[in-house]
Amino acid sequence: MSDERLSTTPALIGLAAALALFYWGDALPLAPLPQLLALLLLAEFALLRPDLALLFVPATAPLYLIPAEIPGLRAEPVRLPLHEVVLVATAVMTTGRWTFERVRRRPSDDGRGTKAQRNAWFSGFVSSFFARYAPHLLLLVAGIIGVALAVPEGRGAALREFRWLIAGPLVFFALLCAQIATDPTQRTRMVVALVTSGSVVALIGLLQFAGLDLAPLFGEKQNFGTANVVDADGLRRATSVYGHPNNLGLFLGRVWPLAAVLALAGTLPRARSFGGGALSPAFGVAALLCLGGIAVSFSRGAWLGVVAGGSVLAAGYLWQRNRSSSALVPGLIATFAILAVFAGLALSLRGGLGGGSADARVLLWREALALIQAHPLGLGLDQFYYYHNPEFGRSRIDPSLLGTSEQYASHPHNLLLDAYLNVGPLGVVALAWLLVRFFRDGLRRFGGNTMLALGALAAMTAGLTHGMVDVFYFVEDLAIVFWLLLVLVQPEAGDPA
Repeated sequence: MSDERLSTTPALIGLAAALALFYWGDALPLAPLPQLLALLLLAEFALLRPDLALLFVPATAPLYLIPAEIPGLRAEPVRLPLHEVVLVATAVMTTGRWTFERVRRRPSDDGRGTKAQRNAWFSGFVSSFFARYAPHLLLLVAGIIGVALAVPEGRGAALREFRWLIAGPLVFFALLCAQIATDPTQRTRMVVALVTSGSVVALIGLLQFAGLDLAPLFGEKQNFGTANVVDADGLRRATSVYGHPNNLGLFLGRVWPLAAVLALAGTLPRARSFGGGALSPAFGVAALLCLGGIAVSFSRGAWLGVVAGGSVLAAGYLWQRNRSSSALVPGLIATFAILAVFAGLALSLRGGLGGGSADARVLLWREALALIQAHPLGLGLDQFYYYHNPEFGRSRIDPSLLGTSEQYASHPHNLLLDAYLNVGPLGVVALAWLLVRFFRDGLRRFGGNTMLALGALAAMTAGLTHGMVDVFYFVEDLAIVFWLLLVLVQPEAGDPA
């Protein structure tokens, strides 16, 4: 739902200006008045063009560690992630507008049937809703249980994680689905917003690696570390706007395949391309920037994700381009051989799979398994730290990790263990259910020559591969991207290729 009287370019400029004023307004005179004014402007634009406002959710999600600060409301500044501010404003304005229009119209019984018929229609609607959104509701219930299980000193963290990782992403998913129902091109616009954000994040990382750090221009990171370039194993590892290089690799690993498919779509005769193909070179540059950002993160998990995602992307592209060509099989063999060589060279830079933090990860996995055995319902949202760190008296940490950075680990570095500890067995079932649906729908839509579906399949594959040795879902930006990828493969009538 949008008001087309406000055209796209002025609306995007207005939204960007309002967000910039809110984000940096704490440094202006009379703060927080400029930020409150910015919120009013943001709400107005979100009311008129919610479709454009929602684009800024994935665009600003990487800044979750550098939140906006609103001074003067309490002793400590109020800190709010920018993507959450946009999401709440869009959700409130959209809901308010929808409610107002429903009340204003007040449709009477205009021949829609008897009370029994209306009840039958409602029952069918409820059944259909639960059948379609059962895993979503199951994850919501698991998140609520995850808050209830939190230890007293971790209850605040659990509530924040529920807001950022469960409730907020589900609201984003619902708003995006509603927008796509009336305008299927919103899918592609959302991907462009994500790719643009990824390009900026990657460029900041590349400049850090080269010696120019622009991250402080955004503000102060709310994390334990202070260095934006981490020296490890004799390598300079860039973090960009994140607190750790691995987070840079986790985010960009999900972005570059989408940039690549936008660049490649113009080379397929049956596929539509964004902007009629004129922007394909720009998307190609974006994909290279993201791959460069992954390279300077020196994250072995991200490198393996590139190989896995690249394999899916290459196989799908070659299949679309040569469906009946005898060149398909040789092309696949050559592509996979190149990717395998790349994987070997990349891993050798950090001593192979057994080097670096591999031993610590194995110890964390053993500890997580012991915690699951002791707590079969899980620990609760963001509670691993309160059980792992010996300072809280619940730890099963291996003595060799004491005094190292791993003593303060907040997750067990494995997607299945992380999901179980955060949202328990119900949450694991919900996420697995969503992923099974994702790959089923993605393969179907890709079979119909939808290139965005191919990009989503490659991005999710990369994320799952990296998640085997790191986090997969339970970080703010990754949760938003997860739900965006689900939307990209949902079957909808009239979708653009």
